[in-house]
Amino acid sequence: MKRRAATGAKLLPMRWRKSYEPAPTTPELALAPDYMDPVRAWRLWEVEPLDAAPRLRSLYRFSFWPVGAPLEARCEAQRLRLPRRPRHAAPTEMCTCGIYGAPFELIRRKLAIDGGLPPGCLFVMGTVSLWGEVLECERGWRAARAYPSRLFVPLGFPGAAEQAVGLQDYGVPVELVDTHNLVDALDHVAELAA
Repeated sequence: MKRRAATGAKLLPMRWRKSYEPAPTTPELALAPDYMDPVRAWRLWEVEPLDAAPRLRSLYRFSFWPVGAPLEARCEAQRLRLPRRPRHAAPTEMCTCGIYGAPFELIRRKLAIDGGLPPGCLFVMGTVSLWGEVLECERGWRAARAYPSRLFVPLGFPGAAEQAVGLQDYGVPVELVDTHNLVDALDHVAELAA
């Protein structure tokens, strides 16, 4: 007696693929992300004290970056009780969630257009490693996990040198830049971005 599928189609017998036989390809394999290493991008942070130590804080969310562990993205739609968005892992194409990183030139243009950032706070820039699920977007990337890989601290902000010492807790290179604002600091690090 032959087995039949529920639709009436004949079931094919299973067999093991030999090591020299090529694996069958499917459309799902073609859609797999091709990022083998972390994506390197640029971003800006604000530096604020947390438990008396300077820590990196996201500019647009009250979210501190942990020391020695990756920042993990999560979607805030459920926290805001938006009924149209189902619970999901971040990032996803149907939402704006994820940890953002951008190309260097985008950050440079943004600061030039906006005239810099508000005075009085210490802002730093640097490179960030993005990994896990990484989505390429129109102006950069959104990722599931991220960790800073290099920080640049402009000396023009009050207490910048002291704060830079505390930022070394992240275990990444922290470089002081002898400028008075982020726009000038971007000019200083432009060759690193090339």
